[in-house]
Amino acid sequence: MPKYIFENGLRKVLPYYVNYQTHVKQRWVGRTLIETYTNDFGEPMEGVINDIQEGKLYIVNNVGTSLPSKTITGWDILSSRKVESKDVVHHLKHKHEPAIPWQDIPIVFENDEILVVNKPAGVPTHPSGNYMRNSLSEIVKEMYGFDSVWTCHRLDKVTSGVLILCKSKDSAIKFSNLLQDKRNRVKKVYLARVKGEFPSGERIYKCPIFAVNMNGYLQPGDLENLQADTTTVFQRLVYSKESDESIVECQPISGKFHQIRIHLRNLGYPISNDHFYNPSEASKTYFAKSKLEIALYDRLFQAYPEFRTGSQESTPSSINLLKVINWGDSSIQKQLLHLKQTHSVDLKLRKSEVCAECKRPLFDVDYVANSSIYLHALRFEYDENVFETEMPSWAHIC
Repeated sequence: MPKYIFENGLRKVLPYYVNYQTHVKQRWVGRTLIETYTNDFGEPMEGVINDIQEGKLYIVNNVGTSLPSKTITGWDILSSRKVESKDVVHHLKHKHEPAIPWQDIPIVFENDEILVVNKPAGVPTHPSGNYMRNSLSEIVKEMYGFDSVWTCHRLDKVTSGVLILCKSKDSAIKFSNLLQDKRNRVKKVYLARVKGEFPSGERIYKCPIFAVNMNGYLQPGDLENLQADTTTVFQRLVYSKESDESIVECQPISGKFHQIRIHLRNLGYPISNDHFYNPSEASKTYFAKSKLEIALYDRLFQAYPEFRTGSQESTPSSINLLKVINWGDSSIQKQLLHLKQTHSVDLKLRKSEVCAECKRPLFDVDYVANSSIYLHALRFEYDENVFETEMPSWAHIC
């Protein structure tokens, strides 16, 4: 088991090994392992080469076929061999997890089926990306002695508030089904602190959700059939003239990637400290990302003006975003190249040394900037059950 240390208000995990077995994704087929790991995962080439040479990264082929499987190892072969659809990639990886800000995880409610907690900002909900042991579900398992914990919904790493964890697989299936079939049964209410004087009264905003990641890919994946009726209901609670900020109640009717944050940005009232969707020019990488996304949304709004204001007029249930936005357009490609370059420079600035064991550049372990924003899951309701936290301190602006 990995070891933990606590210092400077941070929870840190000492490096450890983890064994990954991954079935090949279609987009990897026809590319080498080096191309896949450097392009899709952003892995440094030196680390990938080192793992192949030491036999920590290899392929087992013909998996799931009538042909005999064979383990393919060694730099001589894997340096040039193209990945095939029936390959399984095996990787014994030296794991370096980022630090997270450490604070208590209060319990809001508990019974035999579920554990409801007030998730701190800056902590990912479950293992993903570079985070594994420094994720909320794994921390809760350790703190309260659970053998397993299942997540049936999630909050972004930077978001705080009500989060439901399930104590058994059956409970997880039950609550996941409840969330999928949530008509009139589930209500989630968030608080956001935004720039400007948000309009009074109820505001219903409908607009498709997509975003650009740092490697230049559009999210989500099904852009040819992008759900267009993604809706959030907003209600201003208070406005402060002194700070020119508003506290807004947000109820997502659907639950899409960064939905509340993107909808607020599109309406012109971004979350005040949201470095992704309200970045300063000093944050060159995030500023380039936001500028590109705004340009892409402008093209969507030209084709569908009703999405600019969230008009409740008749709108399509789905759209083909690839027909609306020409991804090969020279101006888009120019901004995309600028984003990749600034992101690369930013990563290099955050890497202070190289791990002697796995040859990978290491991030500053104390780097936890931009780990929280003014977005809080205040209340979760299903059927007759209501789970609610206290108002976060940043919501008291008057």
